Amino acid sequence: MLTSEAPFFVSATTFVQVPDLVVTWQTSDSRLSRQLARMQEEGLLPGFVDVDHLLEDGFALGGDGPDRAVLHAIKVVQDAISPGSVRLIIELSSGNLRFLNGYGAGHQQLRQSIAGWKLEFVAGINDEAGLMLHSALCDTDQATLPCDNMALKSFFISAMGDWLRAHADAVLAFTSESTAVVPRGEFLRQYLRPMLLEPLQARLDELHDFVRSRDGMPGKLNAAESLNEKSGAEATLYNGARAEFVPTQAGWNFRDHVLLHWQEAGHTLHDRESEQDLQCTLALSTQPGEDGNPHPTMDVIATLTRYEWDSVKQELPGSKQRTYMGKAWARVSLQWSLRLQWHVKPDGSVVLSGQTRKGMPRTDAGTTGIYVVSDPLPHLLNVHRICQWWDNHPANLGVVRNDVAAPLAVATTKVFERIALTLAPEGNRHCRGLRINERGDFEIELGE
Repeated sequence: MLTSEAPFFVSATTFVQVPDLVVTWQTSDSRLSRQLARMQEEGLLPGFVDVDHLLEDGFALGGDGPDRAVLHAIKVVQDAISPGSVRLIIELSSGNLRFLNGYGAGHQQLRQSIAGWKLEFVAGINDEAGLMLHSALCDTDQATLPCDNMALKSFFISAMGDWLRAHADAVLAFTSESTAVVPRGEFLRQYLRPMLLEPLQARLDELHDFVRSRDGMPGKLNAAESLNEKSGAEATLYNGARAEFVPTQAGWNFRDHVLLHWQEAGHTLHDRESEQDLQCTLALSTQPGEDGNPHPTMDVIATLTRYEWDSVKQELPGSKQRTYMGKAWARVSLQWSLRLQWHVKPDGSVVLSGQTRKGMPRTDAGTTGIYVVSDPLPHLLNVHRICQWWDNHPANLGVVRNDVAAPLAVATTKVFERIALTLAPEGNRHCRGLRINERGDFEIELGE
């Protein structure tokens, strides 16, 4: 396998047209959940609750040691009925409620475990996709509070509400105008289609159509036994239709599959087949990079399979009928891949890296009956010539990397700079993170 991590090279005369993308501030429950978890990781939001009203009201939530009220990760769920609000699911993993029993100097401090206690609060979303906790309300019908003491439960609900509102300003500032979203369809259609798919399609269109490979050669083509499959086209053996990329769930797929069947008649009758299957897949996903972190990734994978077989019938002495003598077949498969990954540099610019892999040819061959040949592979296939064609045709790996992916890499930085400037025209926000969310949309995290 050959691997390349070198930066893309683009000549100074390369013209790159930067596409416009529809991008908006947008929120999602998974994004808000991640942001709250990140706030806790960075110390901006405590991972525990400590509300001490023991002296004033006789109740306290949390404390030191085993009393410490530790939170599970806060989960945010969007409200399908009310798009402008979300539900916060808050659950305690450990800790105690403390309360006083008795009066004066002889009072006793008692404890109630709160491990597994759970509340749901309804909070709002502002126009900048920020989470508003200032007026968060508890939905007591969704509470899980395994305790019969109404005073303890009432204090717990009130204390949790106070804790949320105490951190409302920090949460709103952290979540507002921090993540922009480019819908998946928009990203594919306006950015990757003109910058990657269409240039690749143009180079594939330059390839000689294998269905014409026997034009002018002896042996009449058997149309009933032949096949011409072209993705995105209603192809026949004669109408000249070419394969096109067609949408898939992950991106696009191209397939040009041709099977030609003919006979070569004489003293020996040969039934021959020649088959070529050329495919190219473009798949958008999230994959780990060289740094071990997940990155938005576009994989371009091209494969070629050539298959030949020859079935022989021969007239035996004293007989005018042909007798089946045997069959030989041979196959060669070739593949290369180009992995494109979007990375965010420390200065906030977005770059596109390219990693290429090229596999060694895979071959297999064999015979049946009394087909006499020392090695059916070179007898039926010129593997060296096929490999030369694979390495030098108009849509080969080098061309795709240098003439298609490299201009895309140049456009990438400009596209994301334009996105940041559109959403933050004052120029005080830059890209801090990229990801593909659970819906397949491209999320761009902006920060100062």
